[in-house]
Amino acid sequence: MQPQYPTQPMMPQFPQQQPGYPQQPAYPAAPAPQYPAAPGYPAGGFPQQYAPQVPQQFPAGPATPPPAAGTLDGFFGQPSSGGGAAWKFNGKPIGTSFAGIVARPVTNADVRHQTNNAGQVQTYRDGRPKLVMVVPMQVQPSPEHPEGVATWWVKGQARDELARAMAEAGAPAGAPEAGAAIRVTLVGQRPVPNMNPANQYRVEYIRPSGAAPVPQQAYPGTVMQPPPAPQQQAPEQVPAAQPVVQPMPQPAPVQQPAPVQQPLPIPQQPAPAAAPAGFSPEQAELFAKLTGQAAA
Repeated sequence: MQPQYPTQPMMPQFPQQQPGYPQQPAYPAAPAPQYPAAPGYPAGGFPQQYAPQVPQQFPAGPATPPPAAGTLDGFFGQPSSGGGAAWKFNGKPIGTSFAGIVARPVTNADVRHQTNNAGQVQTYRDGRPKLVMVVPMQVQPSPEHPEGVATWWVKGQARDELARAMAEAGAPAGAPEAGAAIRVTLVGQRPVPNMNPANQYRVEYIRPSGAAPVPQQAYPGTVMQPPPAPQQQAPEQVPAAQPVVQPMPQPAPVQQPAPVQQPLPIPQQPAPAAAPAGFSPEQAELFAKLTGQAAA
């Protein structure tokens, strides 16, 4: 049995405010100083959480291909920058014609892609690009061609007409010969569905002076015909003897006085046309033959 101990007296309660000290007055809290926001920053400060800034990704452009190695064939195969203004038939009346002499040999550099007004390459339905042959021409100086040079852009029906005229003149198949005389005439227009009418041309071609003749088999697609066999002469038929009829005597004709002969007028010769500037005598003769003028 545990002994009973006397309980200790409770500790005295002291007042919170000790006597002798005055109670401190309560002061209001001082407001936080407000500073003006710096330019470019939000007035209320930055939020505690914000999305990280990710740099914008731009698609990479096509890589620039390295320059191609140049060759002499490529250099001399470039299209010529000169040649003068083209023969323009659009908007001209039927019967308009241009004539001239082929200035130089036509090469592969004179064959270009045919484009529309927007500069886009025109193609056929199978995807092949349409081509045009630019023929340099030497012409008479005019307001359209003051320097005496021009170009003829051969395409469409003009290509087939040029081939026909060259074959008729006995020229080799291919490009026009340097020094040949060519005249192109607008003869009509052919309607094309959903497109502008197509011009129709007639081409006249005269080979250069001294050009060698070309055998017929040089043209593709032509067939040589064998010479005709000589025909045997049928024996002559001797006519049967016919009775001789004596003509009746006719009265003597009355002599008429001879008419007075009047001198015939002397035909006037056409005045020789002046040779175009820059034409040689042979070219001037060809040009006169083509246009029907008398050469000087």
